[in-house]
This record gives sequence, C-alpha cells and structure tokens, in this order.
Amino acid sequence: NVGFIHGVMNTDNMTVSGETIDYGPCAFMEAYDPQAVFSSIDHQGRYAYRNQPAIAQWNLARLAEALLPLM
Repeated sequence: NVGFIHGVMNTDNMTVSGETIDYGPCAFMEAYDPQAVFSSIDHQGRYAYRNQPAIAQWNLARLAEALLPLM
C-alpha cells in the first residue's frame, strides 16, 4: 500500500475537494506507516499520515466558519 503525505496540510493550501495545492513538503509512502511525516519541522506528528483526515475536517470547519457571516 502507498499513501500521500502532505508535510504541512494547513488551511491556506487545501482545496474544498481535499486536494493540497502547496508546493511544500510532500511525498508518497513506499510502505504503509500511519505515523509517517514528511516535514522536517513536524516533530510532534501533527501532519502524520494518520492525522490527515482530521486535519482536512478541521480545515473545512474553519472555511465554513469564515463563510457563515456571508450567508
């Protein structure tokens, strides 16, 4: 199995569809490792492969909060 790890999957580089659009650190895993990270500054594993779904959900919640006043 392989997976895509984005090193810094924060709100300013993720699309609504979940794609990451930043050139920043990213890689494909050659072997499945849910704790894999791909950023030299991510010492605590915030953006580890296993955390990416929760990070995406958090990012989308922040987008929804920003759009609420417009509705």
